[in-house]
Amino acid sequence: MMRAFWSLLAVLFVTTLIAQPADYTLDTGDVIAVVVLRHEQFSGEYTVPPDGNVVFPGVGSLQVRGQTLQGLADTLRERLGQRLRNPEVFVSLKQARPQLVFVEGQLNRPGAHPIQPGWRVADAVAAAEGLKILPERTVATLIRGEQTMPIDLPAILHRGDQRTNYLLQPGDLLSVQQKPAIRVAILGEVKRPGNYDLDADSRVIQAIAQAEGVTEFAALKRAFIDRRGEIIPFDLYRASVQGDTSVRNNPPLQDGDVIVVPQNLQRYAIVGQVTRPGYYPIPEGKPFLLSDAIAQAGGMTPRAITSTVTILRMEGNNLKRLRVPYQQFLKRGKLEANPPIQEGDVIYLAEVNRLDLGQILTAVSILNLAERLGWVR
Repeated sequence: MMRAFWSLLAVLFVTTLIAQPADYTLDTGDVIAVVVLRHEQFSGEYTVPPDGNVVFPGVGSLQVRGQTLQGLADTLRERLGQRLRNPEVFVSLKQARPQLVFVEGQLNRPGAHPIQPGWRVADAVAAAEGLKILPERTVATLIRGEQTMPIDLPAILHRGDQRTNYLLQPGDLLSVQQKPAIRVAILGEVKRPGNYDLDADSRVIQAIAQAEGVTEFAALKRAFIDRRGEIIPFDLYRASVQGDTSVRNNPPLQDGDVIVVPQNLQRYAIVGQVTRPGYYPIPEGKPFLLSDAIAQAGGMTPRAITSTVTILRMEGNNLKRLRVPYQQFLKRGKLEANPPIQEGDVIYLAEVNRLDLGQILTAVSILNLAERLGWVR
């Protein structure tokens, strides 16, 4: 009777083995059943632990991760053969490990997630309830055994670029880490001064872009970095306007840097028949002409006299009055009738039938002009 029982049990195990994939390899979480015929003290069920080492009675500890079922049975048979005569050993898979992918790092729910057919990188991110940080701030990799594959999450999630949205396999590890970062302060004539966290390899132009660019009053040629008391000048005009982004004009940044974009103190005043009379900066880096100044002030009103435009200019201690035949520029394109504007100039456009320069006093006093434009210190 007992002999018939063991024979039946062996047939059942052989049938089970035939039904299982021949190349199935054991790994963490697999549950196996070991039967040693006629020696039930060496039989049992075992769950493969994370380190892969399973202790078998009469054999001791064996590393089973990566072994096939038949390979493990052969190993057990060989080891038990040192104490048993021709042992019959059968190993079957009682319960397969869950098919998992693993995610770690800057995700809202890192850990192991059961993989679904057809899953790709973006699906694993979604299963982990998304990123904790912006995709642009991540360094992502897919680790598959000894292979490491870089992943462009901004391209996948923002632009629909599928080139690195790899098809996942059980056991894959998706690692999403935060890029090394530096903190810099941006002060002065930028649209959003403040502290900014940037990538560790960032340069000045990237930092200025984070601050939404410079204002119209920025002195681009006099910008500098204060690096713990060391002053590092750079030419923001060459970098941002002329496109010369060499290291000299667009230096790399370090943690704790303070970027300062000073105010452009070069001013002119324009009064009379323009849409927006007032004080305006003289832009850097190129000649700034009378036509540019008039355009900056919103253009001339319909009542403006175009034949002659008056410019008041301090030369030394003397206030000079320049009468410019501006209509010759407008009608004939004569360049000499469109002169460059200098720091401290006052441009006056008279009103039709009222040529008296004294009208300027109705808009702003000479004393105020003198103070605002630096005629007196």
